[in-house]
Amino acid sequence: KAKATKAARAVTKGGSKQKLLKKRFSPTFHRPKTFKASRAPKYPRVSVPPMCKLDQFQILKFPLTTESAMKKIEDNNTLVF
Repeated sequence: KAKATKAARAVTKGGSKQKLLKKRFSPTFHRPKTFKASRAPKYPRVSVPPMCKLDQFQILKFPLTTESAMKKIEDNNTLVF
């Protein structure tokens, strides 16, 4: 009975396996590089923030020209943006 319980425990736990050693392919040891320096830029990569290309006046220059928008322009005399 003792053998049976021991075998059952080994089945549920997984038994005792021999741990495999990690294969080392080089005789010299190199310490891993773990230091990560935070960014400290010398100058900003973008000199000025980008301008808004589609402001209120640009929209007036380029209204929507799809068929439904053209129909509204012709029928209701309204621009669609």
